[in-house]
Amino acid sequence: MHPRSRRISRRCSSRATRVAAACLLVLAGAAAVQATAQGDNAAYRLASARTLENRGQVTAAIVERLWADQALRRIDQRDHNQHQIWRLLQRLPSTALTTPPAAAPWTAQGWWELARTHRASVASQWELSHALEAWAHRYSDHPARDSVLRTLQVDLPTRTVQPYAGPSRAVRPRRVAVVVPTSGPLGDAGQALVDGLLDAASRQPNLGVQLFDSAASDSLAAYQAAARHAPDLIIGPLDKSSVEALSRQGRLSVPTLALNYGPRSAWGAANLWQFGLAPEDDAAAAAAHALRAGYRRAAILFADDDWGRRVGLGFLETYEAQGGEIVEQASFPASSQDLQAAVQYLLRPESPAPLWQDTRRGRLAGSRRVDALFLAAKSRDARLLVPLLRFHHAVDLPVYAPDAALDARRNQEALNDLRGVLLCGPRDGRGDGGPFAQFNALGRDAFSVATQLPELSAGQAIDGDTGRLTLSTGGHIRRQATCRPLRP
Repeated sequence: MHPRSRRISRRCSSRATRVAAACLLVLAGAAAVQATAQGDNAAYRLASARTLENRGQVTAAIVERLWADQALRRIDQRDHNQHQIWRLLQRLPSTALTTPPAAAPWTAQGWWELARTHRASVASQWELSHALEAWAHRYSDHPARDSVLRTLQVDLPTRTVQPYAGPSRAVRPRRVAVVVPTSGPLGDAGQALVDGLLDAASRQPNLGVQLFDSAASDSLAAYQAAARHAPDLIIGPLDKSSVEALSRQGRLSVPTLALNYGPRSAWGAANLWQFGLAPEDDAAAAAAHALRAGYRRAAILFADDDWGRRVGLGFLETYEAQGGEIVEQASFPASSQDLQAAVQYLLRPESPAPLWQDTRRGRLAGSRRVDALFLAAKSRDARLLVPLLRFHHAVDLPVYAPDAALDARRNQEALNDLRGVLLCGPRDGRGDGGPFAQFNALGRDAFSVATQLPELSAGQAIDGDTGRLTLSTGGHIRRQATCRPLRP
């Protein structure tokens, strides 16, 4: 925290008689000082990096960019900077990749190991694929995961790659095995999924469904047990690691509809389809919906973690690809107790041209530099940020958010906190949207997909409860989610 922020924070907390709202405004001003200092630091570091690179001091230039990366607030700026870091790492000799400099930030260790991994395995696309996935497991929240790593996985050499076989036969099953957790930590979500699936299956009395609880053992072991019963099709597993393992196999003995997605770099196994509730789909739906509503200029407020950056980038890419303009971006520390600084930095309510002010009749004079805001936040943070936006006069600002902004166990307090937010996802596809409604909808749509694979393979679409479903390359089921204003 900026020293001035610390002093003001102590002063506000020590005077109990001070009005709370006034204290918030003072803290917000201090936060703006801190945000400005961070921006200046990033610009200084990037300029220094360019100078050092021109002088041939590549390692020092990388260190400067690593420090700058932590202060950059725009997703696209970070993405560009991280690719520049990777470009410079490729210029280092192997002897310089043994250990990062002591002056580098904590992220350097992951960058150096990624460079060593790539250089050691680049001769074989299969070895490189496995090596990169192993790196991703070791560095699960490294900033390079959703920028450089994603590019490497998409652009792996293809000259010796085996042709993708694809799902070999789109069956219309009579016996279905379902492999999901119905007990343990994920039991509530898994049971909601099963309930939705069985509800859809009840309308086809000639189709048999057998359940396998993947929480009772390893998910792959449960999957193999289901396969031994020789069903026509398996629905599941739900966990991402098991789906990744299946996607690396050459051919599955039983046609399988997995309920998650493997990495883009894994060459799909024959007889494998993949369908899930990726939050990037919700972000893309928000971008498309905003543009259809005429919102051509948007801002993004995103959690500064792996999930938030991925979802924020999903909105940005779709929005800009379809002609929209991202005017402003700001990040916030996920699960922090103080999110005031991020909102203050984004809206700049005390500046001559704030991002947004209450423009309703009889209110402030109003300022609209954007048409809408995308909030890449999970439930706990979203419930804090939306009231802060309202406090800073962004009362009538259209706010879009992915389904994850509302906790699975919705309650009246959460609904009040997020009132009016355009929630994009599967939650309100049917019914009252009770606990784990999105998994209930996923179960219904999984059954629809499983029993209509021939139609999907022929290019038809399914209007499901989680969105409009179509079959894409590699056996991936694409989901175009819907957006609805959240009402208590």
